[in-house]
Amino acid sequence: MRWVVDIPRWHPARVNQLLGGHWARGHKLKSRDRFMVLAYARDAKVPPATGRRRVRLKIVLLPGQRGGDPDCYFKSLLDALTGCGALADDNRQHVELAPVEYERGTRDDWGTVITLEDVPCP
Repeated sequence: MRWVVDIPRWHPARVNQLLGGHWARGHKLKSRDRFMVLAYARDAKVPPATGRRRVRLKIVLLPGQRGGDPDCYFKSLLDALTGCGALADDNRQHVELAPVEYERGTRDDWGTVITLEDVPCP
């Protein structure tokens, strides 16, 4: 099975945003991410995970915006997906990460597209 969670005008917090500054700032960003992912995953009718899932991430950038390192978006995103049940856990046994894709958007059309796919057990 495959589910697409399209979240317009939002990007997950990057690791350097979570670690830089006061701990409360990182907590607030992770809470924001959990709320956004929960709301849009429910809207996309993503069922609770029962096994391993592949996570594909596409970041649609604003004009002139630079994309972060390929791994910087996953910490907060995986925690949010686990929190809403879209992933059973964010460890290596339950998650397979696909490379991050970047695409150039417009001022009105930017955001994040998360694709979840069940991966059959070997």
